[in-house]
Amino acid sequence: MSRQESIDYLRKLCNKDVPITDSPVPDAVDKAARLQANEPGRSKDHYTSTLRAWSAFCQRFRDTKNKRHRTVMQQVANFALIGEMGIAYVLTTGLEQALKAERRARRGLYPDALYSIVADGIAAGLNWKSINVQTGASPYRMSGEAKVFRGRYEEWTATEILGAHIEIGKHTLHVGTTVPKILAALEDRYGIDFKELEKQRRLQK
Repeated sequence: MSRQESIDYLRKLCNKDVPITDSPVPDAVDKAARLQANEPGRSKDHYTSTLRAWSAFCQRFRDTKNKRHRTVMQQVANFALIGEMGIAYVLTTGLEQALKAERRARRGLYPDALYSIVADGIAAGLNWKSINVQTGASPYRMSGEAKVFRGRYEEWTATEILGAHIEIGKHTLHVGTTVPKILAALEDRYGIDFKELEKQRRLQK
């Protein structure tokens, strides 16, 4: 099996979220580890070290309480199996970079509900029967089919929200650029702080 055939095969295995468990190790993970271990230039213990990295990743996933970070980890696990990079590398270095990007995005994020209000409001003004909103992407991450069941904005990660876009024919409306500019302009004009207002709103509930 050629490298490209291996990648295509693994993509078919991973068209849904891979189960993050090491008891037992999912079939897709085992097959991906074996395929990579058989590639030219791999060390003799590549398969074993990959499974060790997978077990450590699973333990970290179990210890992670932040819901959005768990979503990021799921996406990293999906990406790790497509065969383009070493699985162990993606589960360690790749994971750290993905979580770092998520924390950075979170710091610049307005309250999630405001993205729905503003972005979907703009799209509704175009009189669409349906609004085609796509999540943003990030290195070392890939969503399985399960992403379609996640509620827009509320259940997306910060990276996905800031990179989200709405397809308008041949044009694209970038949610992560448009919404903050509109909200910042309103804050400047009326002397308000939406993040603070959202905090007060949550306390009143």
